[in-house]
Amino acid sequence: MQDRYVGDIGDYAKLALLRAVSPGRQLGVAWWHYPDECHTKDGRHVGYLSLPSRWRHLDPELFDSLGRIVQAGERKISALQDNRLLPGAVFCDEVIPTGSSPARLRAERAAWFARVHSRLSGCDLVFVDPDNGLEPAGYSLGAVSGGKCVSLAQLKALSAPGRTLIVYHHQTRRKGGHLSEVDYWVERLRGEGFDRVDAVRARPFSPRAFFLLDANDDVRRRAASMVEHWDGHMSWHPDPARTGSAEGADPARQRKRGVLGRLRRWLGR
Repeated sequence: MQDRYVGDIGDYAKLALLRAVSPGRQLGVAWWHYPDECHTKDGRHVGYLSLPSRWRHLDPELFDSLGRIVQAGERKISALQDNRLLPGAVFCDEVIPTGSSPARLRAERAAWFARVHSRLSGCDLVFVDPDNGLEPAGYSLGAVSGGKCVSLAQLKALSAPGRTLIVYHHQTRRKGGHLSEVDYWVERLRGEGFDRVDAVRARPFSPRAFFLLDANDDVRRRAASMVEHWDGHMSWHPDPARTGSAEGADPARQRKRGVLGRLRRWLGR
């Protein structure tokens, strides 16, 4: 997560998901705060804020709050740590170490992660928000860009009995397409020892996925309900190896519902 992304469509999706599943739980947010970069124009996707008829009804309070942040030019992670947005949440916003030698980076980042781990100790719902998502092939904690991803080892270290993890992943150009990529990570994460791996995929602008690791049935029901409320902008991908009451609509049915919803909105203009 970088400050320059604050308030964009990705934030709207991630915070709406957290607001939907966190009531009654102690939420911890590990921002994986990475220093702003200047070589890309990422973070521009705030045009949704000028289309309230299309987006505001999904979460009016959140929509208005993000609009105020962007309009005021306060695009900082600290602006999201408002108790009205995520009541009672514990936040980890320390910047990830950068700019050292590989050996020193590994040590500094390991110490940084230990502080994050300790701060989240009392949380039973933890959101992990790395800049790029899950570790790529050849990942190294000491690499220059190593702080932009979360490793599978770090996720396992954050797992705990009774705790649900939600991790952000920015989808790539992986062979087979985005749905195949979701399936790939579900299998990888289950192979790492997570008993249940569900996914929420958000499609506006840059596709992204949120993996729910060892979520209980209540969290899964809330996630599936939130996806349905988002009317085609998101899809729910329950763990294919597990069945239960939170399975929700399959992606094909959700796509059909989304098309019908968009047609209804167009006819109503």
